[in-house]
Amino acid sequence: MNATRQSNWSRRQLLMGSAACAAGAAFPLAVAAQGASGTDVLDRLLGQTLPGQLPQQIPQQLKGLLPQQAFQAIEFAAALTSLEREVSRQGLPPSALSTGTGGIPTDLNFLYQAAMPRLVALVDRTETRNLGLADQAGGLLAKLHDTQHLVPEWLRRIGQASARPAMLQPASFMPAAADPGLLGFDPGSDEALNLPGASVDLPQLGLPLPGLSPDEPPPPVTVKRSLRFADLAEEYAAMFASASLREANGQSAQWHLTMMRQSRARYEGAARRTGVPWYFIAAIHGLEASFNFRAHLHNGDFPLGQRTRQVPAGRPQVWLPPSDWESSAVDALRLLGFAGASDWSLPRTLYRLEAYNGFGYRRIGRITPYLWSFSSHYDRGKFVADGRYDARARSQQCGAAVMLKLLADAGEISLA
Repeated sequence: MNATRQSNWSRRQLLMGSAACAAGAAFPLAVAAQGASGTDVLDRLLGQTLPGQLPQQIPQQLKGLLPQQAFQAIEFAAALTSLEREVSRQGLPPSALSTGTGGIPTDLNFLYQAAMPRLVALVDRTETRNLGLADQAGGLLAKLHDTQHLVPEWLRRIGQASARPAMLQPASFMPAAADPGLLGFDPGSDEALNLPGASVDLPQLGLPLPGLSPDEPPPPVTVKRSLRFADLAEEYAAMFASASLREANGQSAQWHLTMMRQSRARYEGAARRTGVPWYFIAAIHGLEASFNFRAHLHNGDFPLGQRTRQVPAGRPQVWLPPSDWESSAVDALRLLGFAGASDWSLPRTLYRLEAYNGFGYRRIGRITPYLWSFSSHYDRGKFVADGRYDARARSQQCGAAVMLKLLADAGEISLA
């Protein structure tokens, strides 16, 4: 499969066909007679026995009956397992990030967590030895990332602000010819609340809190509805202190810690040029690009040899080969207003992260997975599209606060 090909996957629909197949309606009667569900059959097709050959091995009759999203998932798994086999065939050494091989889950709720570390490990194994294979892995990772990624609220607000008449624009939004500099306010600043899309104290808006659905547990803490940092600082500190790792996410969390430790030198390179702490860059890299060093930090767009296509599009403004991850990361950190920011205390850091992703969860009295996914503070509930909250959906990404706590507990950083 061409890793750079544009995909028409829609978020949280990648494997929606699997559920339909599991009901038995889409499969031949012979399959149903054997007592095998659709998911069982897909698991078998994605197992170790047919790595890299799955689309060719599926009977044509079954191909025609499978929903498009299900077949795209099979195609994705085939490309991943085939690439893993090719990297091993070439004798490239394993990575400390490798998590093993085998079948890829057909359940949409587990696909990202299973496949993302394997693709990051492939990039790590190939990036300095075979750029062609590294780009194949990076392209697949970018496609997988798109199934989880929504445009952060801060990017939309920057776009609205930069579209205002020039006489009303803050000077920091005006690009310089040689150096883009700070194109946006720091999301964690008081001035940021004056940009389009912000609100003051949410209770003043008279918005009722939506009721909990039967599938949604109540939040473990009362979420304050103010957006002002002064009102939220103590909440951030208390939640960080009381957060514990969910047992089910222990293995994935350990992988995240290994990934951030191993890549620390690369993050520190961007940190020296921007003044942004390396661990903050690591957390943003995980959430906004799925730790893809072959893609742009801005949004996970691939490849680095081209400017970004999604919001924010056309970044970096000056981008000619050789195009490297660190330079793109520096452009993203400047554009987003993080470069040169002061006060990287724990509460301000968490406020900055939540403000960047958006206060949508706080507006409806919910815990944001952008900070707390994988922790005892978060179980489920997720925006699956702009303005569409699904109480049953569960984030597959590790929250930024959890990543920082992993580093702090391991003695890698000190946060106060």
